[in-house]
Amino acid sequence: MHPRKFIRDSVGFAAAQYVVRATLMLRGLIAARLLGPQLYGAWNAIQIMMDYGPLAPAGTQQGLDQMVPPRIVAGDAEALARVKRAALFNISLLSGAFAVACLLLEQFGHSRMLHDWGVAGIAAAMICAVTTNLAYYQTSIMRSHGDISTASGWTVIQGAVGGGLGLVLLPWMHGWGLLLGWTIGCVVAFVFSTVRSRRHAPLSPAPASEGFDLVQVGIPMFAFTASSQVMRNLDRLIILRYLGAIDLGYYSLSVMALTFLLYLPDSVTYVIYPNLLKTYGASGGNARSIRPDVDRALQATSVLVPFLCGVAFLFAQPVVGLVLPKFLPGVAAMRVLCFGAVALAFSNLASVVMMTIRRQLMLMPTAVFGVGLYGMLDFVAVKMGYGITGVATATLVAYVINSAVLLSLAFAGTGDRAGRLFATLARLYAPLALAIGLSFALERWMPWAGAQPTGLVLLRLALSTAGFALVYAAGVHPFTRGMGTRQVISEFNVPVVGPLMRRLGWVPRKKDDE
Repeated sequence: MHPRKFIRDSVGFAAAQYVVRATLMLRGLIAARLLGPQLYGAWNAIQIMMDYGPLAPAGTQQGLDQMVPPRIVAGDAEALARVKRAALFNISLLSGAFAVACLLLEQFGHSRMLHDWGVAGIAAAMICAVTTNLAYYQTSIMRSHGDISTASGWTVIQGAVGGGLGLVLLPWMHGWGLLLGWTIGCVVAFVFSTVRSRRHAPLSPAPASEGFDLVQVGIPMFAFTASSQVMRNLDRLIILRYLGAIDLGYYSLSVMALTFLLYLPDSVTYVIYPNLLKTYGASGGNARSIRPDVDRALQATSVLVPFLCGVAFLFAQPVVGLVLPKFLPGVAAMRVLCFGAVALAFSNLASVVMMTIRRQLMLMPTAVFGVGLYGMLDFVAVKMGYGITGVATATLVAYVINSAVLLSLAFAGTGDRAGRLFATLARLYAPLALAIGLSFALERWMPWAGAQPTGLVLLRLALSTAGFALVYAAGVHPFTRGMGTRQVISEFNVPVVGPLMRRLGWVPRKKDDE
């Protein structure tokens, strides 16, 4: 892929993700205020059911991501069509089975979910799950064909329609307004992706032997994805079990911040994956061929994401105090866990590399190790009485260790010798260490820590942010060589800034993508 196009696709997809996330965060804040703990808890419960829907295809989606790009490169149209139809058959069948199983389980189990929502509510949630899985099939294929805009458009429509309509209906329909709005958003977004992908991803399922190949190829990554989802939920389950619902409510701020910070690196991973597969296939299976792209992505992640985490750390106290003062006991945990976005971004990129070079089987024991370490450290933190801040710290430590293991495996697979691994990892984690130390130091030593007047709070925040940006930029400068920082900035198309940089000759004038 042309470097400028890669940057634009990554930024465009990230922008779409951030717009959606901002909409959903706004919806969550307003819904929590209007619904109260019980009804908002019911909404979160049915959201968890929908969140597990993408696991229903049991590796087919991950197999599709790997099997389509090589067949595009090979130019075998018949083989490509068979893989697509088999994938759609698997996804349709397994998603439908998941929906039926959930309906039957809730119907005959007399669960609280059924009491809160009834069969109609669960059916609406299943419509969301099934249409989302089908849209993932479409956007995956379009991404493999070099079209990221379909995925960006689907994301924006689902979030804007689903979240926006939910907010409109919320005052009159309460929890049902949120669910109805999200269901309509999922259906409208699916119609959009269907129209956009009709050429490359027709809705014509057919069973084939490739269906088994898709599951076999994708199951290691599926196991890793499923374990990652468990890892992102286990801390909340432990807090709920041992500390109670109130502490879980405080901790929800940490999860919200972490999720928001992950959208930029996740977007980069989403864009780079099919291109790594194409490069690897075109090179005849040479693992070293993908290393330049991997190094650039990791370098950008290691420098940019810690900066965002540090800014989030500094903004946490004043923003929460202004918007959600009742949640101030959760700020300390939020500040710690936000830095976990760096480690999770590394883990995701490393897992993509392992899948690309056909070492996906190594992800399964790594996933088991990660979940075990994560659960053990969180449990110990709770039992030792460190509360939600201790759980957040334990979670961050587990994320860093697990990401270091995954990166070591990825680097070894792409040509690094054992002697170079430590130096490579040290370079990647150095900006994170700097961001953590600098953030805590500024928060502790900056004057007016307990200031109440709004003017002093804003002045302290401005000075802290400016100091962090300057010192951090100076500290990570040695790690930015080769990134093409000026070109990256210009590609954001910020009004005035980008054109001015090009007019002054700091970056080349734009040309058509190759």
